[in-house]
Amino acid sequence: MGAFAAKLLNEDMSIERYACQFKSLQVEQIFLQSKFAQDKKIAQFLCCIIALVTTLVTFFDKMIIQASYWPDIALTGRTIMVSVCVLSAFGLSYIKTIQLFRLVISVFMLFLFLNMQFMAITYERFYILHMFFDVIILITFYFSTLVSIKLSVFLSISYSALAISVIYFNKDISSHSLYMVILAHVAANLAGMIMAAHEHIIRRELFVRNTQLAQLAHEMKTQALKDSLTQLPNRRAFDNAFPEYQRLTQQQQGESKQVCVILADIDYFKRVNDTHGHEVGDVVLQRFSAFLTHSLRTSDDVYRFGGEEFVIVLPLCSVPDATVIINSMISRLNSEMCEVGELSLPIRASFGLTVMREEEQKSVISRADAALYQAKDAGRNQLVIKL
Repeated sequence: MGAFAAKLLNEDMSIERYACQFKSLQVEQIFLQSKFAQDKKIAQFLCCIIALVTTLVTFFDKMIIQASYWPDIALTGRTIMVSVCVLSAFGLSYIKTIQLFRLVISVFMLFLFLNMQFMAITYERFYILHMFFDVIILITFYFSTLVSIKLSVFLSISYSALAISVIYFNKDISSHSLYMVILAHVAANLAGMIMAAHEHIIRRELFVRNTQLAQLAHEMKTQALKDSLTQLPNRRAFDNAFPEYQRLTQQQQGESKQVCVILADIDYFKRVNDTHGHEVGDVVLQRFSAFLTHSLRTSDDVYRFGGEEFVIVLPLCSVPDATVIINSMISRLNSEMCEVGELSLPIRASFGLTVMREEEQKSVISRADAALYQAKDAGRNQLVIKL
């Protein structure tokens, strides 16, 4: 998530308040994808609840259904409603894209609206209590935020107009009751729009904060595994990578493919610090780190263990090949000078090489360290191999 979060933070993550979405279409698409699985579960839950409520109502509302609609027409409509809800809940699991998901949800809501109003027509002409189901559906639809705020507003207002029209043309009610129906739908739409807008914005703000926290956590983890001066991986990073080196060691195929571990130490580095100061010493460490990195293969790793000590890991490299690589580095160091301001300093280093064995812990470092000290005792500026 760290690299992903870093990429997101480079994008415009500001939110368009009136549209209730990110200004960047790319960020908006990534946000929708991040909640896609959750949205499918919410939609499946709503489908199941509608199916359950419709089933229960079917067995308790027979006395308020007009005789001409009961049982064939009324039961047929309710059976279709329950069947579509169950099939939709099941089919949503197989939807893979956001565009298709939103299309299916929109079609389902349109079907739900029409079926609900068909059910309303079958009720007695004086019965309007079903209006409360309409209001609940409106608010639930708004609050679920399964579609954009614009589409949500359009569908819900259209549904209110349809529901009010059905009551006006098919029910025998007083003007006062009709006004109450209209007021209920207006209130439901206003409340739904406000809640939906807040929900859309809050979820996007939470997404931005989670992205920022993920990036911060990634940076903290990266810094914890990186040496601040040389920007090389540190000893903790080596410890984390050690199991992978062990895995490569167990898969090695003879002496042609081994994991070579080299401990490198800058010769007379303390003298540089004592003579020229720690600032110059820091520059020498940085230059030596860059030299090691640029001298190795892309598959090789370099770690700063502390002070002037560095660990080099050459995965799947034979000892003869590793010897050539290190001796070539020594030759280059001997032929170059380190320019630090007006100073021209030689950088020399000693190297101790060993081979990682199967199922060993950190004893490989001890062997490399022993080889390094042999190189120091033998006059420095050289490689010693200890297998």
